[in-house]
Amino acid sequence: MKKYLIILSSALVFFTSNSCSNRDLELLPPDQDSLNEINTPTKLQQLLNGAYLSISSANALGAEATMFADILGDKFFVSNSNSSYTTTYTYNYSATVNDFKFYGTLYDMITKCNFVIQSSVPEDEEVIRMKAEAKILRGMAYFILVNYYSPTPSSGVNQEYGVPLVTDVYDVTIQPARATVAEVYDRIIQDLTEGAQNAEATPQSKVLLGKDAAKLLLSRVYITRRAAGDAQKAVDLATQVIDSAPAGSFGLGTNSISAYTSYFAGNDDGASEEQPETIWELDFNQVTNRANGIGSNVSLPVFYSRQDSRRSMLINQSFYSSFAATDIRRGSLTTGLISNTGPTTPNTDSPKGYWMNKYPRLTSEGNYVRDVKILRYSEAYLNRIEGLYLAGQNAQALTELNAFAASRNGSLYTGADLLNDILTERAKELYGEGHRFFDLKRHNLPVVRPSNCTINCTIPAGDKLFVFPIPQGALNSNANLKQYPGYN
Repeated sequence: MKKYLIILSSALVFFTSNSCSNRDLELLPPDQDSLNEINTPTKLQQLLNGAYLSISSANALGAEATMFADILGDKFFVSNSNSSYTTTYTYNYSATVNDFKFYGTLYDMITKCNFVIQSSVPEDEEVIRMKAEAKILRGMAYFILVNYYSPTPSSGVNQEYGVPLVTDVYDVTIQPARATVAEVYDRIIQDLTEGAQNAEATPQSKVLLGKDAAKLLLSRVYITRRAAGDAQKAVDLATQVIDSAPAGSFGLGTNSISAYTSYFAGNDDGASEEQPETIWELDFNQVTNRANGIGSNVSLPVFYSRQDSRRSMLINQSFYSSFAATDIRRGSLTTGLISNTGPTTPNTDSPKGYWMNKYPRLTSEGNYVRDVKILRYSEAYLNRIEGLYLAGQNAQALTELNAFAASRNGSLYTGADLLNDILTERAKELYGEGHRFFDLKRHNLPVVRPSNCTINCTIPAGDKLFVFPIPQGALNSNANLKQYPGYN
């Protein structure tokens, strides 16, 4: 079975801690060439591989940066039987006490991307491809950072508190201040647009980023920024992604519980990885996991899989009850993607929750080695629908929303509260994939937890808790970096 990313030396170090130092980028080739002598396509590929591994690490999309967007929402809760990430779940975080580790990891990844993008290696087809992928990775990293560490653009609040922008090659002496939110979004859009122009239309593996990945991310960016004309841009880009979807992607024709469940939760990695529905997935195997920190201590299966001893993230009863009995995304209580069967359902929770099976622990290749799906073609339909709504095309948005729900044998909508209907359908399709918190945040909606909560159960729209505090270590090392208001 495929595994594209090749680590050229087991001695290479691919990711960092939260603080920055002049040794954060330890991606030297095996012969110990200096960083200013990265002068061949092979060395550029090493750096690019390192960037892929950084963003797929346990600190980033491989676990925390994905999981937190669901922990902070209103569909999951942390079980009383296992207290993992309760600081995040209860919104009880500060600059010094928090579970966040991806701030430094993503800036380390950005540094690797900058080396690739700024490289003077003569450009041939492969070098152009690598630079395009590096731009997509950098744009994605800044989008993750600004989503977590800044207010949403449409809030109109504290828009001077974007995140630092670093686009030049590594310089340990720089101390960048926070850019404005608008400046960060301009950089994200430029990176993703340029990446889409030169990336491959059909990458040789789903663990590589191509044109559809960049366009899907751009559609997500535009429904988040919501400047004049952005809604139509989101519609256009999402439509392009839909039109390029390969045969076999879910689209509007997937009404099989077995096919949907096999894609996410089946034992056979061959039937789950490299599938037409997937645009981009994280490359997990016994080799890459040693570099990205994925395993029995930190990974998505550790916290979601009912088979893992550290399992703690459950779906609340309110969300489970919102699915029609026929909805393929719920499925059977014993074989579906949401279940309450063995090995045991925690009896310490009141009310008891439901397991999500999108991240199985043990599969045909072993423990913790199932590739994690980050970008799917189905999201393009939902982004298009949201773009139509934002563009004022409500009737068309409702028609397409009900077509999508019907394709999953789900409940249909009246459109009386169309935005809520759209976000409800997004929650049903994308639960556990790192979307819900951002769906609420970009529309300036509160988080209201229906159960299994004792502190900070309602977070009002605009509350500082929608923005993560910058880690104290980063503040200590950068005199120009300001903390978000309210955390000082």
